[in-house]
Amino acid sequence: MIDALGTERTLQILQDAGYRLTSPRRAVVDAIQQTDRSFTADDLLQRLTDDASGVGRATVFRTLDLLVQRGVLDRLHQPDGCHSYLLCGVSDRHHHHLICSDCGAVVEFEDCSVEPLLDELSRRTNFRINGHWLEVFGQCAVCRV
Repeated sequence: MIDALGTERTLQILQDAGYRLTSPRRAVVDAIQQTDRSFTADDLLQRLTDDASGVGRATVFRTLDLLVQRGVLDRLHQPDGCHSYLLCGVSDRHHHHLICSDCGAVVEFEDCSVEPLLDELSRRTNFRINGHWLEVFGQCAVCRV
């Protein structure tokens, strides 16, 4: 199980940012902390519905957005245009993701060799680039077998 920060630390981050720690918000954070892979908002909502937590769709989406803003979750952009979410690893450094198109496994990596390309692109287009994300899709070793 990925437990980058833990439930209590995650709730403390939200409280320190001025957000109320309602019981639906606590249920969302707890459900997220119990996952060991990437998940969609619908996956999370289904889990909470199955648990009869009474958490609504709007609370799930708002809490996911807050956790992305606070660096607790990474939002993964999928090829179909949908998003999934993943607990951030213990490093808060700039990183990217390898995502298995078959099983959804995600591997974080910090090597960012696109910087020279971005520098050249900035120079050539006179565009000030102030951020990027990179998500690479393929098949993990388990799915290739």
